[in-house]
Amino acid sequence: MAMQALSAQGLVKGLRRPPLVAAVLFVLSAGVWQAQASGGVGWATLGALGWYACLCLAYGTAVLPTSSYLVSKGGVALQLLGGYFVFNTLLLVLAVVSPLGMMANLMLLTVVALLWVAYRVQYRPFLDGYQDNLPSLLAIAVSGAAAGLWCADFRFPVLEDGQAAVFRTWQDMFFHAREISAFIQYHGLASFSDVRMAGLPAPFYHYGSYLSAAALALLSGAGAVEVYAGFQLPLGIFLSGLAAFVLVAYFWGAWPALAATVAIVLLPDAYQQGFANRYLSYHFLTQVNLGMLYGIACMALAWLCIFDGCRRGLYWPIVAGCVLTVVCLFYKAHFFVANALLIGLYPCVFFTRLGGLLRLLIGLGFIGGFVGVIAWSQQLTSVPVLRLDGSGATGYLLLLLDAFDPGALKNFFHSVLVEEHHSKPINALYATALLSLSTFGLWGAAFVGVWVVLWRRRPLAIAVFPVLIIGNYLLMSIGLAADAHNSVSPYELLNRPLGWAYFVVVAWTAGGGYYWLWGAGLPPRKLTRIGLAGAVCASLAAPWLLAANFQTFPALRGYAKYEDFNAVPACLVKAARFVRDNSRPDELIQASDFDPRYAVTALAERQSFVSKSMFGWQEAALQERVKEVEAFSRLADTEAVQTYALSNGLAWYILQPTTTVAWPAALLEQAVFSCGGYRVYYFGALWVSGSVYR
Repeated sequence: MAMQALSAQGLVKGLRRPPLVAAVLFVLSAGVWQAQASGGVGWATLGALGWYACLCLAYGTAVLPTSSYLVSKGGVALQLLGGYFVFNTLLLVLAVVSPLGMMANLMLLTVVALLWVAYRVQYRPFLDGYQDNLPSLLAIAVSGAAAGLWCADFRFPVLEDGQAAVFRTWQDMFFHAREISAFIQYHGLASFSDVRMAGLPAPFYHYGSYLSAAALALLSGAGAVEVYAGFQLPLGIFLSGLAAFVLVAYFWGAWPALAATVAIVLLPDAYQQGFANRYLSYHFLTQVNLGMLYGIACMALAWLCIFDGCRRGLYWPIVAGCVLTVVCLFYKAHFFVANALLIGLYPCVFFTRLGGLLRLLIGLGFIGGFVGVIAWSQQLTSVPVLRLDGSGATGYLLLLLDAFDPGALKNFFHSVLVEEHHSKPINALYATALLSLSTFGLWGAAFVGVWVVLWRRRPLAIAVFPVLIIGNYLLMSIGLAADAHNSVSPYELLNRPLGWAYFVVVAWTAGGGYYWLWGAGLPPRKLTRIGLAGAVCASLAAPWLLAANFQTFPALRGYAKYEDFNAVPACLVKAARFVRDNSRPDELIQASDFDPRYAVTALAERQSFVSKSMFGWQEAALQERVKEVEAFSRLADTEAVQTYALSNGLAWYILQPTTTVAWPAALLEQAVFSCGGYRVYYFGALWVSGSVYR
């Protein structure tokens, strides 16, 4: 009884009204996300979402005692955002080190949260009232609504004439869905497998964004594909809106920060403004590479700590910012690369508590260490090529020219960069113009105007921040070499930093523009307030109108319609679902076509024995396994087929109509499921002459 009373007392103290309102707003928003993706939402899902929101808010209390200034600006939005990264990162650590599995890890973190709230946390008074937290609560509401609107097109699946299930997302969706289900099934690092092949150690990757989605899938019973579309993707958009709020609240104040949130999650990017290059579109690129959204949110918190440490002359926020930068490796490694040098050097310039000579020596030492680490890392083929020699610019610019929609911009830049011959400096200027126009669009011009007016009104550390981010982005895009270690997408490091650069420019500009016009508070005139509220409501129309067919790529052949690149035969979907519903989580599956898009492994939610991935399968182990499976399909003896499957742990085989196997006719008749020429065979330990599951 005493324990229950203490826990209840702690929860009452911890979850005061603004956090409770934030939790309700989050549950309502996420419930809508899930409902529109899967056609409905059950009580189990709503309960899981409520539990998740309370855990994030509970872990968010870990950031509240750190800086009254930060929390007074960011309010409950900072609590929710910070809590997400504390909870989700701890869950990732447990997934790696704990053999207990996802459910046990979740229960452990729940107990820790209860103990933390009950015994440790004392909230600051500024979290008690609605007035101080109204902008942050509105930012939560706007971000939740925007996420739902951007993802309104992603209902799963859409059946076309009963023959094909059309998945209305980018093709990477199947990879993401499989990673979600994989984390439900993992029991520590030893159980991690490469999605392409069972038993092949998983490569380093930004896995952080999958943990919360896996937790929701486990607790709600929803499928991984539905959780991807109804939670993982919209949650990333939601977090990016909160990140804009907490960062700009530090720069300009809470009400300007709300303007930044609206600009980031609702307003059109450069492509949607008419600048014609989808490969440089912030909204498109961050949603088809959803790890970018999580990386943006993580880096925003890292920079927030750096600014706060420099302002107050304290070491621990600097350390926290550096730790968050490293943590970003596990959410979006490209943003770690794009920010690591700047994060390290910023305190050397602006941490005035230390003398100038000492900061200079520390900065030189950091640069030397940074260069040394890069030189060492280039010996590893798993690390992208990091060489600033400009050799990747030509190939990247040609890729961008191909990505332009037909029109005047494409014709102009093709003329000056390909048809005409200019000196390298002139070509660099044209390349800079292309990147600036098609990345920032009208926001670039707005930034220049706002910066010229306001740069003297803010500390130099804040005024130069967006300028450095823009310069760093352009330098990486024009100066880096192509990644010879990545044959499928060698220009990722030249391209992906645009997400962070766009985020900083738009958030800084929108917040600064509001501050320029009305200061840090609400406008004094009631009519102006009503007009601003109306403008926010009108802004909701942008994602609502632009969401249809959003993750297509009209300029690329074969990617103009979802039906062209992300349709799966309806019977193959049913076959994969049959395996999911009738198999153990640890059983392996093999598709006869080697599942190049990961559709089978994603829909079945089971580890693939081996696949010929569209992202590459050059490793010797993969090629050897492919040869084995090809030989397996040529076996003409039932006992030999069964022996190979049992000895290698291959439990399920989906034979497609286009695949020919040499198996005996008697074995071919023993399919446990068939639909439209797709047949499912079971070779697990319970295999008994095809009678299983009949």
